[in-house]
Amino acid sequence: MLAVPARFPYRLMRGVLVAAGVLYCSLLLELVAGYPLDVHVSFLSELGALDQPTSPYARALDLGAGVLLLLAAVLGRPAARMHRDVLGLLISAAVFGAGTMFDAVFPMSCAPSASAACREAEGGGQAGAALLLHEITSTVAGLGSVAVGIFAVLVLRRSGWGGRWGKVVAALAAGVAVTQAWLGIETGQEVLTGSDLHPPGILQRVSVGLVCLMLATLLPGLRQAFTR
Repeated sequence: MLAVPARFPYRLMRGVLVAAGVLYCSLLLELVAGYPLDVHVSFLSELGALDQPTSPYARALDLGAGVLLLLAAVLGRPAARMHRDVLGLLISAAVFGAGTMFDAVFPMSCAPSASAACREAEGGGQAGAALLLHEITSTVAGLGSVAVGIFAVLVLRRSGWGGRWGKVVAALAAGVAVTQAWLGIETGQEVLTGSDLHPPGILQRVSVGLVCLMLATLLPGLRQAFTR
């Protein structure tokens, strides 16, 4: 097993990832705002819709989280040559960060779960380019988070799981990959069939919570795995 490069900025990157996890956790914003949307039927991204009072805060948090994820990918470059799975983890973090940033730049114009007129416009294909761009950027972010979870598990598996702490991180990463993929399948089926199959709210909030925990604990788990 290759050693972690001496110039790898562990403490700085750990702090960046912890901060990214906190900023990405829009569950906290929802709590502070008093749950303005129905948690069963709404997406957390609706907090950033332009017709919502939480929009500037939600978008600022997403933008900050995206920038920090990109920064983490850059900081991790010295470790990229350790193995293909480490390189894949860094690239996935960059994709996740870019998608999250563009989510903030291209928000929805309205929150479908809170407005009948918005739902009708969305169902009739009248929501326009803003909704299409937001769906694309959300898909990119979702795929990036799934890839981060998968590559994190691969790195930990190759490194011997890193003891109890590494196994916890592996469980979180696997949970992220499974729940994000499940949410993507559910959303894709609804788009293709044109009908609401299952309320997405709780599943998405569980998934986002797992993502936040994974980001905050990822580097300590990987460090323990590499230093066993």
